[in-house]
Amino acid sequence: MSAGLDVALRGARTTAAVPLSARLRSAGVWIAAAVVILITVIVTMLMTSDRGEDDPLHYDSTSRGGGKAMVETLREHGVEVTTTEDGEEAKQAAVRSDTTLLIPANSEVLSPGDIAGLESTLAENGNGLVLIDPGSTVESFTDRITVNDNLRPLGSPDAVSQPNCPVPSAQAAGAVSTGEVEYAEAEKGTSGLSACYPLTGPGVEEVDGTEVAPGSARGQLIVDEGGDVPLTVIGNPEWAMNQTIDEEGNASLVLSELSGSSHLVVYYPQQSGAEDTPPSTLDYVPSWFIAGAVWLLPCVLILLLVLGRRFGPLALERLPAVVPAVETVHGRAALSARSHDRLGALHTLRTAALLRIAKRLALGPETRAPDILSQIAYKTGRDPAQIESVFVSAAPRTDAELTDLVHLLTRIESEIP
Repeated sequence: MSAGLDVALRGARTTAAVPLSARLRSAGVWIAAAVVILITVIVTMLMTSDRGEDDPLHYDSTSRGGGKAMVETLREHGVEVTTTEDGEEAKQAAVRSDTTLLIPANSEVLSPGDIAGLESTLAENGNGLVLIDPGSTVESFTDRITVNDNLRPLGSPDAVSQPNCPVPSAQAAGAVSTGEVEYAEAEKGTSGLSACYPLTGPGVEEVDGTEVAPGSARGQLIVDEGGDVPLTVIGNPEWAMNQTIDEEGNASLVLSELSGSSHLVVYYPQQSGAEDTPPSTLDYVPSWFIAGAVWLLPCVLILLLVLGRRFGPLALERLPAVVPAVETVHGRAALSARSHDRLGALHTLRTAALLRIAKRLALGPETRAPDILSQIAYKTGRDPAQIESVFVSAAPRTDAELTDLVHLLTRIESEIP
């Protein structure tokens, strides 16, 4: 088997090593994909993140149960809205005339002193108060309204409730979504109190079995103008939530009740002592950053695993390694060709040719190169200058010139008898 054929067969059986640039390009694809996915996750979390997602009807919450849509709609309709979680700020903002104070949730965390301070400020300036579904806490604000417990559930009530009262905002809004809690007058015949949207239908019934009369002082909306502070109780929180404010007449009813004055103060009480707790380091880190870092950790491990496997398993080889001479020759030739070392390759061919010719002419090992060149010129009859150029001085600048010199070198060697 010839050396060339041997090299061809071995080249077909072996796999060329993957260049470093190719490995880097492949790794770059994985890195770029991980970055794109991470950015997508972060943008998605930013677009869907909610301020106070556990705080229903919070004025900054864009979640389904938040109240941001209500607040922003009121601002668009010319109402000056002030939002706060601080009781003192709410009290100071409520000093202005033509102001309504709205407590959308968490009214149960207010102490009797807090409630008395707010109501005193409102009463001194002739301003009103709106509560959204305060539950039994309503009795801490007034002794004229209570939760109506004189109903017996028989199943699912009507999906919508009719006003059944002369209140202008309720008449304009019409039917609204039905809630779960009904409020009523604390004492029968309380003057200055209007109740709208009573729970009626096949799903509820009064304990005594009497029918609900239009204008009766019980319902999901209570407007009390007879107390020290004008008070409105919105009994169904879904009327003001982002998800359901656009259903039925919910938006019309809530916005009408809250836009009766030019200035609205939205006070969202927080648990006592919550503001006194010093923030930790994690409080300053966005939630999306922590989620992204946790998500990126397995991606980095997978990437390292993929890059590590690209180098292949470890190869065991017995030492010393014996390399055939033909492999060395062809290996050096390949290195010369890859590095475009034409002069080095030509020098190797010239030296081998001179050694073969000297042996053919029976010249001793002490014979110098000029003597060998003169013998070649004499035996072939060629010009000594041409022989000197081919075997010594010619320097090829291109692969074509190198090929021509090698062919001429081979032809001259073949002319030696």
